[in-house]
Amino acid sequence: MMRSRSVVLCVLALVAAACRRDATFTEPIPSYAAIHWVHALPDTMAEDFRIMDIVSNAGLYAQNFRGSNMFYQGIEVGARNLRIFNHSTDPVIAQQVLKDTVIDFAASDSITLIHMGFARSGSTPARQVRVFTDKAADPGAGNLGFRVIHAGAGMASVDVNLIRHRADTATLPVTPFIANLAYGAASAYVVVAADPPAATPETLRVVVTAAGTTLPILANVALPVGEAGDATKNPIPGARVARSAMTAVVVPRSVLGSMAPQTFTTPSAVMLVDRRPPDTVP
Repeated sequence: MMRSRSVVLCVLALVAAACRRDATFTEPIPSYAAIHWVHALPDTMAEDFRIMDIVSNAGLYAQNFRGSNMFYQGIEVGARNLRIFNHSTDPVIAQQVLKDTVIDFAASDSITLIHMGFARSGSTPARQVRVFTDKAADPGAGNLGFRVIHAGAGMASVDVNLIRHRADTATLPVTPFIANLAYGAASAYVVVAADPPAATPETLRVVVTAAGTTLPILANVALPVGEAGDATKNPIPGARVARSAMTAVVVPRSVLGSMAPQTFTTPSAVMLVDRRPPDTVP
């Protein structure tokens, strides 16, 4: 009996010690980079972007052409093994690897990763994974930062304007805001005045035309307006929220008869948020 009591007391002492340790133990928080994913292949099915070397929340899943994450995801720093798969309920199709690559992320990185080009054999430009460095600077009080990435496979170089109403030949300026941007290229960030915070019928719009032309308009897409912050909520970035920064990724129409959604009959732009305004919540 005495021996049993001694054993019980020892166990209780060990448990108590373990509890005290758990209460004071601080689990280290890993370092993260930031990533946008964009599925810009206009002639194929839905895809999954997965991190393979570690368990991670980073990735893009079950996304059709033009699928993306507008706001950054955190991705653990280091050499990450990325694979892109076809997305399907058929295990044979779901195991098909479209891309297997390693990308090294540093803690200061903010990037946009785009699967772009054509998936069909023999089509030009062929599909590829492109990584674009972001790191948008603060555009300053009253301003927005804005950049364009041309991921429109099959499209020639483009001009891009930012206007505050729907475009026509009378409203596009003679000199475009961003001129002669080639496929696969990213413009520098440029600064533009933010929209007034009060609600208005129109807001800043991204208007894309072929380089050196004002007609036809290839894409006319409104920037997200966002929402100002206050003492109870932080701001949501957008055209009406100064010190936001965004990227418009130009994407083509769907290839006719392909497995991409056939509702995308004209080029467009996918909007990404690259910088948030300062927090307003204490």
